[in-house]
Amino acid sequence: MSLQLTLWKASGEDPWILAECGHPGIQNRFALIGLIGRAVAALSFISCCYSFAMLFDNIWMAIPVSLIFAWMVNNIYEVLLGTLAKPVLKNKYEGVIKHLSISLRIGFIVFFAVFISKPLEAWLFEGTLSGRVEQLKAAEIRKAEKQIGLQFQRHVIQLEHDISKKQRLSYDQQQIQLLQAQLTAALHDRDEALQRIGFVIGRADYFIQRIQLLTSGGVFALSWLVTTGMVVLFLSPVYLKWKINTANPYLIRKTAVYRDIVESDYLEFKETYRQIFLEKYQLDIRYHERHTDPPYNTQLITDARVFGTQEQFFERYL
Repeated sequence: MSLQLTLWKASGEDPWILAECGHPGIQNRFALIGLIGRAVAALSFISCCYSFAMLFDNIWMAIPVSLIFAWMVNNIYEVLLGTLAKPVLKNKYEGVIKHLSISLRIGFIVFFAVFISKPLEAWLFEGTLSGRVEQLKAAEIRKAEKQIGLQFQRHVIQLEHDISKKQRLSYDQQQIQLLQAQLTAALHDRDEALQRIGFVIGRADYFIQRIQLLTSGGVFALSWLVTTGMVVLFLSPVYLKWKINTANPYLIRKTAVYRDIVESDYLEFKETYRQIFLEKYQLDIRYHERHTDPPYNTQLITDARVFGTQEQFFERYL
């Protein structure tokens, strides 16, 4: 029962109402939703762990940071699931506002699904991606070597020209040796820069480039199947919640509990309102209702009075 209770809590619903409803089918459905929520949490941790291990190049640093990020993602996800539960109370906002609100929340869930899915795909396609990444690194190294060669080439040529000129004109040997030392230092700096570029690019994780490769098509078009599956997984609890029949014992009990909470609090507010005027001003003033269905306030009270025209007033009283 404790495991089932934990899964009910993870589903974003009221576990004690689920326990009271006594309907095994409904209880199992919300346990499944909670299980999906726990699977989402586990996948979020693995995805974040892979990403931060790439970033920090240290798995032991990645684990605690991944736990924090996965915890944040899971909390936001559970809140969104709670807000996307089937409504049991009247709502004054219908039509465009209601659909826009639901669309935005579903959009957030889809965003989280893609955000978590892409690093997992990079991990799954690690073998194929590594070959492509090595090709990218080799191209970047060649490009950098060419730029470094061009930067040093002019300086080296100038030094070689000056040395040759001073040797032909029999300049002092000390001046020639000074230029030769500068030439040796320039060639050493060039070789060191080339080695440093190879080391830096070789050690780079190219994480962003891996994600870009996944979206480039070709053999990686299969990764979009994983993305689609992840989106379906993230959205499946919403579907399972909205497919529940409103006549089931859980929603009936939940509606009664929620209505009792809202209406009893509203009655308490009205009584407090009346007591304030009685105690401070000795006036028995009650809260004026502007809607036919307080406290849900979805329908305004219509004025049933019929007013005549100015001419009708004059005809009657003048």
